[in-house]
Amino acid sequence: MFDKFENRYIVKGTIVALKPIHIGKGQESMDPTEVDSPVIKDENGRPLIPGSSLKGVLRSFVERVLSSGAFEGYRSCLIVNDEPCVNGDYVKKLKDKYDKDYKKIAEEIYERSCNVCRLFGSNNLAAKLTIKDLNSIDEKTFFDMRDGVGIDRDTGTAKDGKKYNYEITPSGTKFELYMTGDNLDDDDLELLKLCLNVLKNGQISVGGMTSRGLGTVKLIDEKIYKVDKSNLKEYVSNGLSEEMRWNDV
Repeated sequence: MFDKFENRYIVKGTIVALKPIHIGKGQESMDPTEVDSPVIKDENGRPLIPGSSLKGVLRSFVERVLSSGAFEGYRSCLIVNDEPCVNGDYVKKLKDKYDKDYKKIAEEIYERSCNVCRLFGSNNLAAKLTIKDLNSIDEKTFFDMRDGVGIDRDTGTAKDGKKYNYEITPSGTKFELYMTGDNLDDDDLELLKLCLNVLKNGQISVGGMTSRGLGTVKLIDEKIYKVDKSNLKEYVSNGLSEEMRWNDV
């Protein structure tokens, strides 16, 4: 919960593309001289990984792991199914029961929520984990172009006239990672460690066309800091320091 400060974990590091990345803009250009599917860029035209994209991939990974039963005592719901841990009917019942006692409603929702929703958030619960958009830190950046062919799902063969090209951010491109976790308990920390370990091991892929081998990334040069009540005043006054480093990963 967020009604008072307990702790903040801050992860800073570098995400390096082990494979080319394609995170599309979500719209195609009508200009025949432009690429059919460009990658998303920042205001300076440099490659960008939206924090929401990386967070979504990590969430999906954690959901799959917890759903396997490998982590005893942890719960996960799948947001896309018909049985989330907290549904609209349950929230309505709470509002009818507690009227405008919003603190009690929030507490009930939190208690019913699974471990994934507690950390990553849901429609009814604010996320503890946030990831800023990842900007490229390379002095010079460039993009490559690849050709693709549309596939007919019924026949499994190439569609006539469905050739297209798409833009990629090449392997080796580096991005700045800044991740924060607020008021994390022991269970949250275990899931944060899981996320960091799979990133450090290069087991996560972001963007589109991952089935073609695109999007694999790896976390390097990570630094993790812990801010709690003992050093909160120092953090607010002077920012992060080496004394705040947290190495229990």
